[in-house]
Amino acid sequence: MKILKITTLIAIVLIFTRCADFLDPDPREKYTEMDAWKSVENTYLYINGFYKPIYEYGPYGLKYAEVSMHDGFSDILRYNTNVMGGAGGDVNKVVYTGGISPSSNILSDYSYEYNRIRRINEFLYGLKTYTKYDEKIVALMEAQARFFRAYLHFMLVRNHGSIVIRDYIDGPNEAFKARSSESDCWDFIESDLDFAAENLPDEWDKDNYGRITKGAVYGFKSRVMLYARRWEKAADAAQMVIDKEESLYDLLPEYAEVFKQSDLCKETVLGYRFHGQLNHSIQFDKLYSPSGDFDPENKEIKSIAVPTQEMIDSYYMADGSKFDWDIPEHAANPYQNREPRFYASILYNGAPWKGRTIETFVGGKDGFKEFGTENHPNSTTTGYYIRKLLDEQVTDMTKKGTTAWSEVRYAEVLLNQSEALNELGKSSEALAPLNKVRKRAKLPNITETSQPNLRQIIREERKIELAFEGQRYWDLRRWRIALDVLGGKRMHGMKITKNTDNTFTYEVVDCDGKNRFFEERYYQFPIPLSELQNNPECKQIDKW
Repeated sequence: MKILKITTLIAIVLIFTRCADFLDPDPREKYTEMDAWKSVENTYLYINGFYKPIYEYGPYGLKYAEVSMHDGFSDILRYNTNVMGGAGGDVNKVVYTGGISPSSNILSDYSYEYNRIRRINEFLYGLKTYTKYDEKIVALMEAQARFFRAYLHFMLVRNHGSIVIRDYIDGPNEAFKARSSESDCWDFIESDLDFAAENLPDEWDKDNYGRITKGAVYGFKSRVMLYARRWEKAADAAQMVIDKEESLYDLLPEYAEVFKQSDLCKETVLGYRFHGQLNHSIQFDKLYSPSGDFDPENKEIKSIAVPTQEMIDSYYMADGSKFDWDIPEHAANPYQNREPRFYASILYNGAPWKGRTIETFVGGKDGFKEFGTENHPNSTTTGYYIRKLLDEQVTDMTKKGTTAWSEVRYAEVLLNQSEALNELGKSSEALAPLNKVRKRAKLPNITETSQPNLRQIIREERKIELAFEGQRYWDLRRWRIALDVLGGKRMHGMKITKNTDNTFTYEVVDCDGKNRFFEERYYQFPIPLSELQNNPECKQIDKW
């Protein structure tokens, strides 16, 4: 008999709605196939295992290239490691040389995603074949499973474009299957999401707090439909969440507080809660905290990824104007009078942190080392560190954190709708959701209604609001501007020298040392060679 191994440690606390209680099934090591269908409780334990990928693909997981901060593939974050391997070395291999092929692609998790899809399809078959539960219970179970099937197919289409749709258990004759058109793939994903949304509640009862909700599905759909370029459906899905503003969802008053939550909050539309024995899969604070947080004799790999000057210069001034090095007042004090999201997201020279002051000048406690001079600098190579997502209360860097993760925030839903409306030619309507996000950042309203101009404003707002949350690289690809932003370009950092009179000299420096690599065919990654060998009906994507 087939054995379904279900890790109950994971299942106990997978929380996907805001401010929910624990899911708490009886712990057991494994279930046989028929055990899974003997009771509603057992079947829900099976379902709980489906929730794991959303945590894994977030910044507290470890999905691509053995790192969690995928913005390191983009223009806003760079990894300091100058040797192949983990801790960002393999990221830089892709950044500088590409290295993506049908036989090797660290930005694809193809086998993992299809293995989990098969598990979901097995579940759906068993649910219809073996259970005699009430129809409403079955619908709730099916809705959760189909959401995650859609989620995994989305990851595949986001990466590869046209893929093989797996919507049932493949027997020996069905294993050989051709890729569907990208449009058909989006149709399939949309259908699963719509089923999930139609059959899930706005909120669960207290005994089932933590399961995915109608709003979570619509929030995620608003993102998916942007990738599909189905603008009206993206706007409509976002509106389903916005209609619940105040009652279920809203922006927190302060941007910085969003990323300090030990539990999910009202800004969380789709999220993951770490409690009990479950914590982050990596020592996030150890890997990304500034080097001055550690004993100087500590030679462990740390401080592995840092913001670029391109990201720093994107943050607005407090009055909403753009930062400009050609303005003497800006150049003299580049970190003063910036918008709140800058101070919530960036550790810069002079920033207050853990009862001390950050020193990223040459020779300072937090140091500055030119990229390429050491395999593992264990220090900043750009003059900055991230602040967002770090826990300032952490003193023991060896512990794994439990800070909650919001995969889809209400702020993103607002930006999703704004982008979709603008692409529909409804630029005036696009201003309202955009300005809600800006209002929280204490920035003046945007009044621009030229579609091309507003498009750039929305994209820049998304870059700032969602910085370090893992969306920048994928946004550049879906906008088809990654070639312009990354291809043959270099990013920069800030070399700061402390003068004898305690003033500072700021020098913008090349933090790459070589041109970055991106080519047109990277907008659709290749189908892995293993798929082509095992499935002769599946043909390779054009240009690969």
